[in-house]
Amino acid sequence: MATNWAVAAAASLALAMSAALQAQQAPSIRPAEGQTFTEVGRYRLQSNPWVNLHQRLLYEARFESAAPASLSDGELAAWKKAAEAYRVMLGKRNPIVDEQLIALNATLSEAHSAELPADVPEAAAAALRLAMPLYRVAQWQEDDRANRFWIAVAQPMLASAAEELAAAHTKAYGMPFPTHILVDVASHGWEFGAYTTGEGESAHAVISSLAPGTQGFAALEILLHEPSHAIVAPSAGAIGADLARAARELQRKPKYNLWHAILFYTSGELTRRALAARGVHYEPIILQMYDRGFGGFRQPLETHWQAYLDGKVSREEAVRQILIETTPPSQ
Repeated sequence: MATNWAVAAAASLALAMSAALQAQQAPSIRPAEGQTFTEVGRYRLQSNPWVNLHQRLLYEARFESAAPASLSDGELAAWKKAAEAYRVMLGKRNPIVDEQLIALNATLSEAHSAELPADVPEAAAAALRLAMPLYRVAQWQEDDRANRFWIAVAQPMLASAAEELAAAHTKAYGMPFPTHILVDVASHGWEFGAYTTGEGESAHAVISSLAPGTQGFAALEILLHEPSHAIVAPSAGAIGADLARAARELQRKPKYNLWHAILFYTSGELTRRALAARGVHYEPIILQMYDRGFGGFRQPLETHWQAYLDGKVSREEAVRQILIETTPPSQ
């Protein structure tokens, strides 16, 4: 999801856009006491040390990233012990779909003291207790600073455009956009820098503050894209149900990631429109993805889904045409 302009845009947004966007009529913005989280309308954003450590250890356990650089030899040995414990605990599971890992992240997200909640599984708790003193000394200040800067950049954009964009997504999907959106901003967000759990009215997103593809103006798109996962699914909910119905009628099997491409296109295009109305030229994230996982999708999406978003064809007709043009007939 990386975009070269996103990094540079973050600094200019924080300095130049904050005052201008907050001056517009917008939902209330309320930092909690001690600034542990920030609320903007339906969004609650936070930088939580337990979640950050958990996400860092998950990432290191699966993708073998480096430990914090400033650890001494003895501290590094302890850190590696915690990371190995996480590697064993994680196994082949995926935190996006595994119910125990989803529950663990949610529990840590509600932890706002130096003590771990009692219901954290012992395998995870032991590793977190071992690593947290090291993390607080060697890495947390840097991670928290980046997270809070990301939130400071995203906050005025949400204040200005979030409700408008939520309404646009509701219209596009024919299903209410989530009304309770918790965003844990962290240094790591699993494999691609962001993921979401939850369904219906509630969404819990983890978004990396360090991934270039989530920074700058792209932060606004990501903050609409991620909660959309609570209502959009591969074969059910918004888009998925439409694809499944069209697939049965046409006897065609959708490509495994077509639903996700439609989600990307929707949030990207709606965000582009909202920013254009505010004098900003924005290139949606999906433009960086057609040469990767979304090969073959660009023309059907820009023709038929764009026509749907423009109000020229029905959602059902757009989905049918996209399915016809991206999949061969079943044999």
